[in-house]
Amino acid sequence: MARVETQQGTPTAGNGAEDEHLDEWFARRLQSQGIPSRLGAPSLARLAAVVALVLSLGGLLWALSSVGPKTAATTPTPAPSTGGGHSTSTGGGGTGPAGGKVTWRTVTVDVLNGYGGAGAAGTTAATLRAQGWKVGTTGNASGITQSEVVYLSGHKKEAIAVARKLGLGTPIAISNATGVVPSSTTGVAIVLGPNLLPAR
Repeated sequence: MARVETQQGTPTAGNGAEDEHLDEWFARRLQSQGIPSRLGAPSLARLAAVVALVLSLGGLLWALSSVGPKTAATTPTPAPSTGGGHSTSTGGGGTGPAGGKVTWRTVTVDVLNGYGGAGAAGTTAATLRAQGWKVGTTGNASGITQSEVVYLSGHKKEAIAVARKLGLGTPIAISNATGVVPSSTTGVAIVLGPNLLPAR
């Protein structure tokens, strides 16, 4: 049987001790070119980094799913009450649910852009949702010089709770508010002026 020899030390066709396996020859060729021929076992640091990345992505997805469009689903299901709350009723004296204390977390607020800044109502609504607020609709008002809370008749207690939480002044009845029409809210609205909302 004849031996076949090639240049650059390629494996031969014989079965002698000088013969080498194709794998070993290929590995040496890769190493001569600066390419690692075999990947080592992953280090503990790499494994920990991959696990941390997977956990972070899982946490981010969970956080995004909890902030999502739940507000639309939770808006029409107010707690049972004898009046007040954030219902479509415009009567009453603004009493809280079943005589309980009204908190900002139980009030659905509408956000109105009262100074014309592009996208101000939508941006503020998204920020409030991320902070745990129930946000209804967004819209526009006009001629507002500073941010304020306005309310329809029967929603004064809710408006006070919202204004206190946001650090805004005394809420204004919508009938006394300049540039805000009653149909722009279903109860309590935050009307943005050029000063937007105070930093908290």
